[in-house]
Amino acid sequence: MSNWLLWLLAAVIVILTLLVAVKVRNFKRQVKIDNSAAAYQVHGIDISHHQPSIDWDKVCAVRLHGEPISFVFAKCSEGRSKTDETYRRNKKAAHQHKIKFGAYHFFVPGIPAHEQAQNFIRHADLCEGDLVPVLDVEVMGRLGRQQLIEDVLQWLKIVGKHYDCMPILYTGISFRNRYLNDERISHYPFWKAHYQSKQMVTGKSWTFCQYTHRGHVDGIKDGKYNYVDLNVFRGTPEDLEALTISRKSN
Repeated sequence: MSNWLLWLLAAVIVILTLLVAVKVRNFKRQVKIDNSAAAYQVHGIDISHHQPSIDWDKVCAVRLHGEPISFVFAKCSEGRSKTDETYRRNKKAAHQHKIKFGAYHFFVPGIPAHEQAQNFIRHADLCEGDLVPVLDVEVMGRLGRQQLIEDVLQWLKIVGKHYDCMPILYTGISFRNRYLNDERISHYPFWKAHYQSKQMVTGKSWTFCQYTHRGHVDGIKDGKYNYVDLNVFRGTPEDLEALTISRKSN
């Protein structure tokens, strides 16, 4: 065998060895994620226009760590006037399939909080028995920390008054600690996004935990990788029921 063939064979062996090592490392990481999430009884997903194709019969048959999908949060609105084109059909389907339903608003810094709150209220149309509203805060834009805090609080108060409840704040754990670490905000239920850490679903300072944004659920397609966010709730089904809207909004 010529030298160049030997070099080629050696290169192929090295590449295959590296690929196997990466797969093993990713598998071990996923095992840590699974073991962490498996400790919880109540599992759910959150969805938006990024998951344009959903077969809800298949979703209802799925078991995450042996448990059914008990809740779903769907994107409703964004900023001053944007809405998610899949929201109404997702809401209708979740109700028809008896999955606990909730809605979230994606916060856009720099747009008055009261206008964003009214956008959500106009389109969410949440019912008695639905989960309380969620505010998704992921970026600061050009706002300073204190102004961001005041705007977030204003949205939470307006929407909370409308539905007579305590809305949920969703954000990344590091973003919250750096920009939204305020005692007034800490009174609201916290839904944290925390990925790729064996500590991600531990602790007592959260209500929901989004532990991966690359989950797979039979029946959900995103047109590319078929990813969907997976979540756990820190509590029992009875505790989840306590986080629902108890009366019709005004």
